[in-house]
Amino acid sequence: MKWIIAYDISCPKRLLKVHRHLCKHALPLQNSVFLLQGSQEDYQICYQELMHLIHLKEDNLRIYSLAAHTPIIHFGKPPLPE
Repeated sequence: MKWIIAYDISCPKRLLKVHRHLCKHALPLQNSVFLLQGSQEDYQICYQELMHLIHLKEDNLRIYSLAAHTPIIHFGKPPLPE
């Protein structure tokens, strides 16, 4: 499965922690936008750790599930490595 994870973190310290965490689990597509590919268990692990890093009243975290064959349409530099 694939998930798009996007965030807007208000505190620079938390922002760095979230970014570092996602770099370990997902592929960065743009600043604060990542693609997580893996099993439901991979997603749950990433999600649970993110919930401990963000502040629910100050930060914004969005996760979008993508169907297996959802096309990714882009212009310019390819969003994913070959």
